Amino acid sequence: LTGEQAVLRVFQKSRDEEGSLDVFALSSEVALALAYALQSLLYKDEDTLANYSLAQVFDLLERESINGFVDLQFSGKRGIGTVYFLEGSPVEAVIMSNKGKVASGEQVFHKFHEISELIQPQVNVHCVFEPGIIIEDEAFIIPWQHQKYILFWHQLLLYMRRLMNDYLKKNKFFENFGKACTEVSDHYPFLNPQEGEVYLTNQYLRIKNVLQLSTFQQGISLVLNKLLQQVPPRRFRKLDFEKVINDFLKIAEENDIPLAQPDFEKLAAKIFRGYIQ
Repeated sequence: LTGEQAVLRVFQKSRDEEGSLDVFALSSEVALALAYALQSLLYKDEDTLANYSLAQVFDLLERESINGFVDLQFSGKRGIGTVYFLEGSPVEAVIMSNKGKVASGEQVFHKFHEISELIQPQVNVHCVFEPGIIIEDEAFIIPWQHQKYILFWHQLLLYMRRLMNDYLKKNKFFENFGKACTEVSDHYPFLNPQEGEVYLTNQYLRIKNVLQLSTFQQGISLVLNKLLQQVPPRRFRKLDFEKVINDFLKIAEENDIPLAQPDFEKLAAKIFRGYIQ
């Protein structure tokens, strides 16, 4: 996993019954290198580097100014190691013994050199050439930090409820919303009503955990599209789609949401897919 998915996975593991999340003070160089590591992909594998000494591998990374990390697998029960690089320079080294003991720091980096002179490790290099910046407000919904976004989505859902009231004599919106969430929960498990990560009432929208914003939008759009399927398409013939988009924009403005986030025309098109030309 890389990028946003890697960040979410860290949160998920920390919520496991036996999971934990420890936070340490890091230098800016190490923090940046770890952020790049989340985005790194395999660059050179052990077969490609079979004829390289560890010193030669490190020289290669320095020449190419690599951002990423090197995985080391030592034989003889000497454990596994990782060296993190920032613009070709090693900024952190970590080793874990076969018994699970962990050590890190400059002395570990020098130890790797010593061991490699006796035993050639298996080496895999991971790097990122065009590292992207993860902007929280554009990547995630963080419940304790993004109340205005949650309020926006709540008001948008209530808007859709009012819109459907105009076309249905009996509109059990909240009940049907839960049913639709169950139907899509195989692909969007956070919408499973039994898990309670997302809960909607007339008074509030509750989001329990950090969610990837794009995935949340996709899931909610699909749920709303399923709800619209209760309305015969002919009843939407006079629907002013431009007005719907403008209403979405108005809700965003009222909640101080950037008008480019999300793309409201695309969002409306997903929700009304099959109902607009």
